[in-house]
Parts: sequence; structure tokens; C-alpha cells
Amino acid sequence: MTKQKALDIYNTLNTLGELKGTRFAYGVSKNINKLQPEINALQKSFVVSEEFLAYDKERVELAKEYSHKIKGEPVIIEGRYDIEDQDKFDKELEKLQKKHKKAVEERKKQFKEFQEILKEEVEIDLYKIKISDVPQEITARQMNGILEIIEE
Repeated sequence: MTKQKALDIYNTLNTLGELKGTRFAYGVSKNINKLQPEINALQKSFVVSEEFLAYDKERVELAKEYSHKIKGEPVIIEGRYDIEDQDKFDKELEKLQKKHKKAVEERKKQFKEFQEILKEEVEIDLYKIKISDVPQEITARQMNGILEIIEE
């Protein structure tokens, strides 16, 4: 399986904590533990530098400054600041990116390398969970996320 698939399975497994069933919970826990070393390695390869964090803090402040405000508070729509004057914001953001050019370029490079890492194959012997042990409350989305570890 690819490292991306391992990450996807890991993320899905972590959403299943509320489902009941001893055998199912055992299988979920066992697989989380088997995947954990690979996930830790992936997380280490994507750690954000202090320089990029400084840039990002300034970028957020810039977005707040140029966003629409309601009662003095910036408006956020779908997780993004609602920018009032996009042209002015873009010009200021460009200046900020030039100021932090090295950090921004390194982060882009890191992101590209991370995308390549996710395509790599990894050998992890996952614990199979019998379909009869899967709780009825599982959703189709959750089931799809762990289908590789389900044994009919």
C-alpha cells in the first residue's frame, strides 16, 4: 500500500472510537499501533519551520486586517477570512512573501517532497477485522476508509 493509503486508514481508524464491540475495538487499536511508526515518520517529514511559522503568523494578521469586519471582528467564511479588498491584500501578501522568500520556498519544496513520499509503497501487515465484528452503527464512509482491513 502507499503511504497515503496508510495515512488514510490511520485517520479513519481514529474516527471509530465511539463504536462498540470488543473485537472491533481490539482490531482498531491493533492497527493504529501498527500504523503509528509510519505516521510518526510522515509527521516528522512535514514539520513546519520556525521561519515559516513567523511568515504564516504575519500572513494571518494581514488577512485579518484586510477582511470584512462585523462589530470589529474579521468575517470568516468556510474557514477563510473574507477579504474586503482583494487587490490590496494580494499586493501586501506579495510583499510579505518576498520578505519571507526563503521560508516560503522551503515550505513549497517540503510540500512537494511530502507529496512524493505519500506515493511511496510501504509494507505494513495490518490486522484483519471480521465483517461480523464490525458494529452496525458504522457509516459507509467509515467502512470505505477501512475496507482493506475487513475480512469477509
